Amino acid sequence: MAVTKDIAPTSADTPATFHLRLLATSDLHARIMPYDYAADRPLAHAGLALTATLIRAARAEVTNSLTFDNGDFLEGEPLNELHTRACKSGQTPVHPVIASMNAVGYDAAGLGNHEFNYGLGFLTRALRDADFPVLCANAVKRLGTTPTEDSPFLPPTLILDRWLDGPGGRRAPIRIGLIGLLPPQVAIWERKYLEGQIQTRDIVATAEAWVPRLKADGADLVVALCHSGIGGPDHEDGMENAAVPLARVAGIDVIIAGHTHLSFPGPDVSPGPDVDPRAGTLCGKPAVMMGFWGSHLGLIDLDLRLTDEQGWAITSARASTRALQTDLSPGGQESASSAARVSDPQVTDAVVLAHQAALDFARQPVGATGLALHSYFAQVADSAALTLIHAAQLDWLGRVLAGSPFANLPMLSAASPFKSGGRGGPDFFTDVAPGPLYQRSLYDLYMFPNSIRALMITGATLHEWLERSAAHFLQLVPDQTDQPLLHPDAPAYNFDTISGVSYAFDLSGPARYGPHGALINPQARRLRHLSHDGRPVAPEDRFTIVTNNFRAMGGGGYPLEDAQMIAHEPTPLTVDVVKDYVRRASPVHPAPRFNWRLSGLPQGTAAWFDTGPGARPHLDDPAASGIEAFGASPGGFLRCRLWFGAEAALLQFPPATAISGSRGWRG
Repeated sequence: MAVTKDIAPTSADTPATFHLRLLATSDLHARIMPYDYAADRPLAHAGLALTATLIRAARAEVTNSLTFDNGDFLEGEPLNELHTRACKSGQTPVHPVIASMNAVGYDAAGLGNHEFNYGLGFLTRALRDADFPVLCANAVKRLGTTPTEDSPFLPPTLILDRWLDGPGGRRAPIRIGLIGLLPPQVAIWERKYLEGQIQTRDIVATAEAWVPRLKADGADLVVALCHSGIGGPDHEDGMENAAVPLARVAGIDVIIAGHTHLSFPGPDVSPGPDVDPRAGTLCGKPAVMMGFWGSHLGLIDLDLRLTDEQGWAITSARASTRALQTDLSPGGQESASSAARVSDPQVTDAVVLAHQAALDFARQPVGATGLALHSYFAQVADSAALTLIHAAQLDWLGRVLAGSPFANLPMLSAASPFKSGGRGGPDFFTDVAPGPLYQRSLYDLYMFPNSIRALMITGATLHEWLERSAAHFLQLVPDQTDQPLLHPDAPAYNFDTISGVSYAFDLSGPARYGPHGALINPQARRLRHLSHDGRPVAPEDRFTIVTNNFRAMGGGGYPLEDAQMIAHEPTPLTVDVVKDYVRRASPVHPAPRFNWRLSGLPQGTAAWFDTGPGARPHLDDPAASGIEAFGASPGGFLRCRLWFGAEAALLQFPPATAISGSRGWRG
C-alpha cells in the first residue's frame, strides 16, 4: 500500500493500529419502506428504513466507518413507478430512493444493471440529486483502445480522502480507492435504451486496467463495488457473476458483491477453493453480499497498521452480515439482537409523501377476477396466475402482428412465476383473491419492469427453450417418496412455461442444461410429447412467441441465438399489457389450461417441494391434484409432496413420437 506520512505523533518503535468498518447494502430495488405494496401490508424483513437502523447502530459501535451501496437501488416498487410517470409528464421531483439514501448518508454507490431499466434520461435525472458519488467503470459512452481510454458515462473510479481516529488520540489520513463494476450483459438486456449510447466491458479486464491507476494516484486501500455475484472460479470474458476472478486482481483489497440476491458470508454460497463462506473471503480477501431489499447489512471490519516505511497494511479482516429477520441462520450472521424492528425516522421522513402516494396508487381498481390468482404451485403445475399473463401477452401479440407477414404463424407465450418463495421467504408468492383487481394486484402478478417482446422461432429453438426450462427440476429416483423436486440453484424467474403447445418433462433422466443455462449433458433430453394443435413439433416448424426483454435477449442462459425479433420498438411494459387486457376483459376467468406436466416416473413415486403456508386453502384446486401438504419446513415454508402417476397427470398426451433434426436431438 502507498506510504502515508501525515500521521499524529507515535512512538518510534510502535506502529499505529487503526480500525475501519465498511458498511454496505445492495439490490434495494426501491424497497425503502418496510411495506409490501402488492399485498398492502407491513413487512418485517425488508426496507431501507429498517436497514438504516442497523447502519446507524453499526456506525455507533466504531470510531471510523464508511457506507456504500452496490447497485440496483432505483428499480422496483410503486415508489419508483410513480416517479417515472412524473418524469415522463415533465415533472422532476427528487427520486424517493435518492432522498432516502441521502438521509442515510452514503459515502458512495456503484450502478447495477437495473438502474438502466428506464433509460439514460431517467437515470441522469435521478442521480443529479444524490449527495454521494455514483461510479461505473465498465458501462461507458464509447469504448477506447483500453478501459482507461473509454469515454465514461459516470466516474469509473474515485478516491475518498478520510482521516482515521486511532488509540491514544492518534489520527491519520487514508486514501480509499473505489471502482464501480456491473454485469456487461446490461447492454443486451436493455438494448432498447442503450443501443448506440452505452457500451460495456468485461468486469475483470476493466478492473485490471483501472486498479493500477488508482494505486498510482495514491489509493491506500481499494474497494471494488462489484454488482456481480459469486460465480465460477475461472475468468471467462464477459462473465455475469465475476466476483471470484475479480478478487484475484492485484491491488484490490475488498470485494462488495451483489446482483444474485444472496448473502455472504453464510450458507447461501457453497464453499470452493477460492470461496470461504464461513470466513467471508474470496481468494483470501474479505467480501460481502447483502441479499436484497435491504434484508442484510454487510460489514467488513479491517484492522489497519500504519508505518512510515510500509504505509497502510491490513493486519486482520472480518466479513459479516446483519439480517433484519429475527430468526437468523448460522454461518456468518450476527445474533438476533442485531435485528432492526424500528424504522429510521430520517428515512421515513424523506419519503413520507411518496409512500402515501404509492399506497394511493396501489389501491386503484383496475378490474376483477372470478378465480384466485396465486403462484403457490406454479413451479410444479399449471397456474391461473400465469394463465392470465399468457392470455394478456397473446392478446397483445395478436393485435401487434395483425396484417404482418407473421400473422398466420402459430402464436405462443412464455412466462415465469416471479414470486415463488425461495430467498424471498414464505410470504413471497402471488396471492390475489377472487374479486376486485387493483393496481397492486398487477404488481403481485408481474413485479418486474420488463418490456414485452415478440420473436419468431423454429421448432428446434422451441425444443431447446423448454429443455433449458427443465433444468429447474432435479433428477428423480423411481419408487422413492422422499426426494427433493426443485433444483436449489434455479430461481423461479428462470422457469418458463409456454402456452400454445402441449408438453411433458421426463424427470427420470438428467437435465440437458444446468440451473444457470450451461449445456452440461449434450446427450440428455427431458422434453417429451411436444405438440401443437395435436401434431408433434418438427425442427423446421415456425412460431411467433411473446416474452419479455430479459428473456428475448438471452437472460437466464436461454439458448435463443436463432430467434428473430419481430416487434417494433418501443414496446410497452408487460405489466401495462396485463393491465390493458384486464380492463378490457374484466371480469377475467383465467382457468389453467393444463398444457404441461411432469412425467417419467411410475405411480407411487413422489418428490417434495416447499411453498408458502398460504397454499393450504388451495390444495383442493384442480391444479393441485396429486399434491399433498405434510408439514412445516425451515424458514416458515409449507412442505408439500407431488405424487407421480396419479389421476393428477393432468393431460393425456399422444404416444411419444421420435423427432430428429440437424442437432441430433430426439423428442
